[in-house]
Amino acid sequence: MKQKIISNFSPLSWIFFSILFFILFFICNLIFEDSKILSADETSDEKTIFLAFDMNYKNQEELETSKDIINQILKYYSKESNTELVFQPYGSKSYDPKVINLENHESVVSEFFNTNIKESDDLFSNHYLIISEAFTKIAENTDTTNSELFIISNLRINKSEDSSQIKLRNLSDLYLSSGIKFNVMSLQSATVDERNLFIDLSENTGGSYIDFGASSAMVEFLKLFMDDPISILQTNLTPKPLSNFINIPPTVNRIKVGFYRQDNATQVSIINPNGLEIKPKIDYDYWHLSNILFLDILEPESGTWTVITNGDTGRFEIITDTHNPLSLSTQGQKVFSSDSPVILEVGAFIEGKLSNIENAEMQLRVRDNKGSETIQIMNDLGQKKDKIAFDGIYTVEIPPYSEQSILDVQYTLQWKDISTPVVHNDQIKIEFFPEIQITKISDLRGKSESEFNVITFETRVNSYPYLVSLDEIESLITPDDNFSYRIEKVNLKDTDKSYIFNLFLESNEKIKGDVLFDLNLDTKYLEKDYKSTIKKVQVSVNTKYLYIVGIRYYYWILIFVVIIIALTLIINNLRQTKITGYLTDVQNNIIVDFSTIKRNPISKFLYPKRLNFNSINQLPYSGGYFEFDGDKVYMEIHPVEGDPSVRINSVPANGRSDITNGPWIGSSGKQVRFKKNIPYIDM
Repeated sequence: MKQKIISNFSPLSWIFFSILFFILFFICNLIFEDSKILSADETSDEKTIFLAFDMNYKNQEELETSKDIINQILKYYSKESNTELVFQPYGSKSYDPKVINLENHESVVSEFFNTNIKESDDLFSNHYLIISEAFTKIAENTDTTNSELFIISNLRINKSEDSSQIKLRNLSDLYLSSGIKFNVMSLQSATVDERNLFIDLSENTGGSYIDFGASSAMVEFLKLFMDDPISILQTNLTPKPLSNFINIPPTVNRIKVGFYRQDNATQVSIINPNGLEIKPKIDYDYWHLSNILFLDILEPESGTWTVITNGDTGRFEIITDTHNPLSLSTQGQKVFSSDSPVILEVGAFIEGKLSNIENAEMQLRVRDNKGSETIQIMNDLGQKKDKIAFDGIYTVEIPPYSEQSILDVQYTLQWKDISTPVVHNDQIKIEFFPEIQITKISDLRGKSESEFNVITFETRVNSYPYLVSLDEIESLITPDDNFSYRIEKVNLKDTDKSYIFNLFLESNEKIKGDVLFDLNLDTKYLEKDYKSTIKKVQVSVNTKYLYIVGIRYYYWILIFVVIIIALTLIINNLRQTKITGYLTDVQNNIIVDFSTIKRNPISKFLYPKRLNFNSINQLPYSGGYFEFDGDKVYMEIHPVEGDPSVRINSVPANGRSDITNGPWIGSSGKQVRFKKNIPYIDM
């Protein structure tokens, strides 16, 4: 029957079933390999914490210290899901290891301390054996990095075994090459030589060595469970209750608090921001040991936590480790040009993402090299140089600095109701960079279609010329219609660059208004691309003037005034008459020489032919004048109050009289007469 069935399979059927079998085998193999890869990926982040306890402790004090160390390590690491926690006692031989988890850690430790038997003091613990076994256990992981060995011991070594130290150092090198930390918790009775040996062994692997014979040992031990521990209290207790406060900002996602009490009778109460006292084993991950208390909270309530301590004596310390995914980072430039505005930006990041922080204020503190400080509030409102509102980048503009310097800046994010800020320190530099310095601004006042030099500027670094080409000068005119302009360099010898430039502006139409220029440099300075701050220059333009024969109208007014003055002077000069002659008395004595009399300039201009009586001191009367008209001389009498009477040839005179021929003029008992020439020439 078998032969008949087999014989019914054709060669083609054999090929078909062979291919089908191969495909099924390939798929199964692929699934198996993928499962292996997946399994490796799932366990790649796992780590092992191996805790070894030396049974040969010296006394009860060391046992109590060991209990706190063991409980702290087991309680802390048993919470981590990706951590394999192994506890193994040892002495002259190794005892059975126990795998610890969150459910059994308390029962395992309790059972161990209730049943363990201390070995004889004559025996020496086999440190090499337990360290080797720990390595074998940890090496079961695909990745041994991040795994750690904790050893709790008084470190007694049999000095008769010379090779033991060499073997221990070799093991330390093996731990180092595998990325495993070797941590040593040295109990009080360890000797100096033993401590020095194990210090070297732990430091070689990057591990920690803690000497529990020191007063600060428990605090240093608590710091092993923190990333960034900060001590907030160190004090010696008195019977008076003590209150302390821990402020937690809203962005904190984890906080750890460690307490060390030298006297285990000291009572510690922790009250959350809601006013409720938290309890060990009930609220959060919070436990009380003999000398230490530890609080580990994920997503804690923000606000003020209160710690109340009641104790009589002993040392008391509090350390905290706050994990705040919020961080501040400087944005924008950190090097600024002197005498230019300084715009500072800082970003608030939560887990790497920019975020605007509600109910908080960003403060900037700047300290210069002279020690003076300025404080300003930054904003994320899209105002005052801030580009985008609520984008998580806070901005502020501070006054420019004229001197080259390095400034310390501190950005502080402060919540309104919490006194714990987030701080970021940085520095900015003030440097001398190439800048445009405006040296001359002229308004454009003239004809349209004519070019005028309206701006002269220089390119300098501090006070020194900096040569650039025209291509390195950026310019913009607003408004750009109806105007044309060009920039021209002032030629310098032996270079095609310059540092002095003139800007020429031309108005294409008759316009009255303002033109705004933006000028800046786009150059390379110190082998880096650099753009200077924009210089804004406003120029007034007025090409709506009235022109007459190509000259502005007000120039014609000036020309007209000049012509009038010139004509007046010419005409007045033509009107001038030379005043000469004399008044003589009856003895031919010269009483008045008319050529020597000084006249008032205004009177001389208005009445060039007249000589007022009041200008002649020798005459007793002042109302009237002499008028010289060609060869004729007249006397115009207009008496004023106080003038004596005047007679001409003994006849009372008033008004105009001709005295050319020398009639006698009498007044106040004296007589004079006009003579054209000097008397002695007549004789």
